[in-house]
Parts: sequence; C-alpha cells; structure tokens
Amino acid sequence: MGVNDADSRVREQTERILNLLIALRAASGWIDRDSLKACMDEYAGLSDAAFDRAFSRDKRLLRDLGIEISTATWDDEFTGRNGYGYRITSDDYELPEIDLTPQEAAVLSVASRFWQDSALGEASGRALHKLRGLGIDLAESTDPLPARMRFGTETFAAALSAVNARRAVRFSYRKPGGVAGERRLEPYALLTRGDRVYLLGRDLDKEEIRTFRLSRISGTLSRVHGRKDGDYTVPEDFRPGDWFRPVHASGASTTAHLRLRPGSGDPLRRAGTPAGTDDAGWDLLALGYDDPEELAATLVGFGRAVEVDSPADLADALERMRGTTLAALTAAQDAPVAPSTPVETEAPDTEERA
Repeated sequence: MGVNDADSRVREQTERILNLLIALRAASGWIDRDSLKACMDEYAGLSDAAFDRAFSRDKRLLRDLGIEISTATWDDEFTGRNGYGYRITSDDYELPEIDLTPQEAAVLSVASRFWQDSALGEASGRALHKLRGLGIDLAESTDPLPARMRFGTETFAAALSAVNARRAVRFSYRKPGGVAGERRLEPYALLTRGDRVYLLGRDLDKEEIRTFRLSRISGTLSRVHGRKDGDYTVPEDFRPGDWFRPVHASGASTTAHLRLRPGSGDPLRRAGTPAGTDDAGWDLLALGYDDPEELAATLVGFGRAVEVDSPADLADALERMRGTTLAALTAAQDAPVAPSTPVETEAPDTEERA
C-alpha cells in the first residue's frame, strides 16, 4: 500500500468517527441502528450483520479516545423483538473540571519530557494536548527540575513494563569499578533520585531486596525462564523510599559525609540530607553515592567550598583529583611561550665598489 493510500484510509476513518460522534451527541435521546444508517453515508446500504461489525469497530476506536457509547435495549411492540439504541451522554463525553496547582502542572510538564523518548511518548503527548485544550498552563518555564532530565530510554520502558506486569527479569549489571554479571530480579518499583533512575526489587539469587541503577544495566531486560507475569506479589508494606539506602543498594553504594561552606554547593544540598553544623559553622551533609571516582569528579568542581569527612577512599580520590588538576593548571601556566617566528627582511646593499 502506498503512502497516499494509507493517508486516504486514515482520513476516511477520522471523518467516519467524527460523523458518528456528531450523530450520537446531536441526538436528543436514544438513536437506533436504522437511524444511524440513514444519517451516515458510511453505514448506508450495509446489512445488519455488516453494520454490527462496522459499528463495533468504530466503538472501539472511540473508546481508545476515552469516549464511551452507552447502549440500551427494549422490547419492540411492533415487531415483538428487542430494540437497541445508542447515545453518548455528557458523562461519557465531557471531562470533569480539572484544577491543577502550578506545582502539579509543572510535574505534568516534566513528566511529558520524562516519557517523550520512550514507548509511552505518543500517548503522554496526546494527554498533554487534551489538558492544554482545557486551558491548563503547562508551560515548560514552570519546570522545577533540570531540563536535561531524560529518562525515556528503552531500558526505562522495559523496566516500567516489568514492574507493572510483575514480570521476573534477568539482565546484565555492571557494579561500580567491577565487571558485568547477570542478575535475576522480581521488580517492585522504579525510583528517581536527581537525574538518576533506580529499579528496586527482590534479587532472586541473594534473596533480598536490592537496588539497581538503570544506567548500569547493559543490553535488554529478558523474562526469567519458567516464570509467568504476575506470579509474585509485592509486599504490602513495601515502600521504595524506605529501601533506597546504602545498606540495601546493589554494588558499592555508601554514604558520603561532607562539610559545605555556608551558601555553597546548592546542587549537593538538593541531592543530600542535612546533618547539622560543625563548630566552625560549616554545614554537614549526608550524600548517597555508588562510585567514589564519579562523586570526587563532581566535588572537585566546588573547590575548597566542599570537604569530605568520610569515607577515606572518597577523601583520597578527591585530594588526588585536586592534585592532578592543580598540576595541570601549573604546567599550563609555567609553560614557556613559544617565540614568534622572526620576519626576514632584506639586508641593505653594503657591497663596496672596487
């Protein structure tokens, strides 16, 4: 089928659905089969069996748009058979009043970008268009989170599908500083922290709840052999936030104890947990992480406004990076400036004549 043929079919389907919607909404009461066949060219001339097939198809299309067709049956006094009627009521068609706070609208705006690159992007986009059509302001300027946030990957879509279906999965996972190994998991939930996404669930090999950072999953999430969707249950008392702690995290996760000069390190403060103030007036902060080299590379950008109290390997990594950075800057500053190439000029004619 050519592109023009496909476009023509889509246009015909759209016109047919729109005509059906108008006919059912314009009716003052129940409208029966014969009346629909008489007022819609698309149904005219169809046998009762063909009409039933076509009408069932169009009902499904409207249902996919969130519009239900109500059906009624009654005894026909003239024929002695059952009569059928259809209509779309206001309750079936109209959305209830939606009143979102600026914060709720901002979350929806962020969610649209959260999904836009995933398999759910098209559906979420349609939902946002409908909300904007109701006059709800979903301007991106109200976005409380960084615009660079992008979680809509194939891995995210597969993980979300596994959580919703309660599907046991296996995948290749690389621990910080280690090699990749296969994991088997009963997924319970997805959790975000800053611009990172984590998959939480019961590790089938370790027989305990573990946390896996999605960006460290390589390849695809595959179904565990011999398992079916829905063959496990999530504990009723399970709360993702309660289990997102270093002692429960997969790999080498731990907690950094930092000292921040007052008024500095705002991105770190948003990601961590305040832990008071020391005697010198510096703010104390607890920050979870799973890769000391990665966190040290972040901390070095704050200069001496951030110091590490513990653990020692993170403090050592930070000092090493500071030393490397200082050496590179010093070398660049002390490097001799290459002299410019002299411009050759023609010597004056000093030859003595004999």
